[in-house]
Amino acid sequence: MSARSRVAVALEALGVVAAIVLGGKLGLILLLVVASIALALHGRRWFATRDGDRGAAWSALGGALAGGVALGAAFLLSPALLATSTRSVEWTTDPVVRGSFQLAATVALVAVALALASELVFRRWLLDRVAGYLHTRADPRALALLGGIAVAAVIEAAVSPTAAGFRLGVFVTSLGLGAIYVTSGGRIAGSLTARLVFDVGAIIVQALRLTA
Repeated sequence: MSARSRVAVALEALGVVAAIVLGGKLGLILLLVVASIALALHGRRWFATRDGDRGAAWSALGGALAGGVALGAAFLLSPALLATSTRSVEWTTDPVVRGSFQLAATVALVAVALALASELVFRRWLLDRVAGYLHTRADPRALALLGGIAVAAVIEAAVSPTAAGFRLGVFVTSLGLGAIYVTSGGRIAGSLTARLVFDVGAIIVQALRLTA
């Protein structure tokens, strides 16, 4: 391993620990900065040629459908969840958007930026990094990809600003996004579109007062 690679690995490890300690948006921003530096040290870039090919368009369509299905399921299940546990679906961490389209538009723009940052960090960097490392250790590619999906999901749940009681949901969602990313051939469009449809859709649901 070269000196640059060793520096990158040490930076990545420290960055993940620090991001978990900070948590929330600050943790995500820190990971984005660390990942950008680490990718540069490894001689890699955020976006690949496959992100703009024909397959990316199909991945985006599939991701949009998956995000829409997930949003619809959450909307339909929320009354039953509220009736059985007195806990409704946490549609957004910004309940101030409820009933306000102006605030909803502002929050939606922030959500888009956070979604892009999250997919770059947890899929393009972390998932690929862990999967690549495992694969070089002679692990089968499929097993390496599963390891990358799992590690990215654990760290995303740990960094998430969501309350502790909802971290399992973040973990499961991250597993699903990782699966979309992998089955899309490592194209970011699929998982990003799925996240955007769900996150922005959740803000719209909240703004329209369609759920408790």
